[in-house]
Amino acid sequence: MDKKLLIDFIFPPKCMFCNDVLAVGENCDKCRKAAEFYEIPKQNRQINHSCFKNLDECISFYLYKDMVRDGILYAKFKNCSAFIREFLSYTSFDFKDYFAKNKIDVIISMPYHKSKMYDREYDLPQEMARQIAKTCNLRYNKDLVTKVKKTKNQHDLSLAERKSNLRGVFSVNGDVKGKNIVILDDIVSTGYSLEEVARTLKKSGASRVIGITFAYNKG
Repeated sequence: MDKKLLIDFIFPPKCMFCNDVLAVGENCDKCRKAAEFYEIPKQNRQINHSCFKNLDECISFYLYKDMVRDGILYAKFKNCSAFIREFLSYTSFDFKDYFAKNKIDVIISMPYHKSKMYDREYDLPQEMARQIAKTCNLRYNKDLVTKVKKTKNQHDLSLAERKSNLRGVFSVNGDVKGKNIVILDDIVSTGYSLEEVARTLKKSGASRVIGITFAYNKG
């Protein structure tokens, strides 16, 4: 018997929200339906913030609240693969078609300082980016942009402080000249982090930078 099938037989997969046992390869229809309440309508998926000077576009799919917030926290601290399997399957967004139309060369994930990973089990943006890149036959480069300085928690700062807190903390490691790049992150709120990564990439010669996030936190 296949090793994965054996594991699924002994430890059957469960919905991360209602804990119902799922058939192998299936998602929870009940929770899929509930998630529709938090889905951002297609015509409103473009997130526009005044700070976006270098980020050419930002797309988000769900509002960061209730079960969506719980799902993201579950993914960071308990089971990243279950979140990706269930929630990324909920959206009807055609990543492959979108990347082809925008001539995307490489996908990266939002870089975090290594110290931030000590208090969590999974790097959710990294796993999301890896899975989406694999599905769409694109290159994922986790080291293309790194965060070289430890910063204060953005949530603890004012809007003005958030912007200055991130200035100059990212570094590009490789040739991005003329490249079209997608940054994957789990949540966008003020957008300052995405904008600073985009600014750093554009400064190094990137042609177009797009942010894609799973959820939007209006605050």
